[in-house]
Amino acid sequence: MKLSALVLLICAAAVSGFAPALQQQTSSALYMAKGRRGGLTGNGNSKLNKPKSIGGSDSDADSKPKSNWVQTSIPSIKSLPSEKNVVKLVDTQVPSLINKQTNPTGAVSIVNYEDKTYCFSSGCASCQIPLTKGKVLEPSDETNDEARLQCDFCGATYNLRTGAPVQKEGGKLFGFLFSKTEEKELPVYGLGEQGGKVFINVP
Repeated sequence: MKLSALVLLICAAAVSGFAPALQQQTSSALYMAKGRRGGLTGNGNSKLNKPKSIGGSDSDADSKPKSNWVQTSIPSIKSLPSEKNVVKLVDTQVPSLINKQTNPTGAVSIVNYEDKTYCFSSGCASCQIPLTKGKVLEPSDETNDEARLQCDFCGATYNLRTGAPVQKEGGKLFGFLFSKTEEKELPVYGLGEQGGKVFINVP
């Protein structure tokens, strides 16, 4: 009796692993419906006009060959964090940014530096730790006039505008553990506004 109950439990777990995730399909369908309402151009095709850029992130960089503007759940530009030089997480609900285990709300990091808004990955590219305590550093010779962002955990340092890894400012306690991944670029995203809605450029 116990053996058959155990076999039944294992079979049920295996079958549920292959069952489609209804919640994910529902949210994708809902998201697509939202995107169609306000995202059509006047000529009836499904392409979104390029939103007016609102940030310091380089959404038109040569290294980013394709624009993919997606509507977010951010209510308005005015709702973005305005505190200077402090990294804040903002939920976007953008399906391509959602990871059920590590980023269930599709959050991105936002920082206001010299009255420009920069948007980048919620986690460090090197150690994957959230950048909520990341430190905004002044420009260096390596970055010219562009500020830098340093992960408070591993010490990986990035160009704030491009996400390119730059020389570390100083050693961190656990930095040696992630030295092989320090050459990864931090994903940066352009932010834009169109029709009172906030869009993000996810390459």
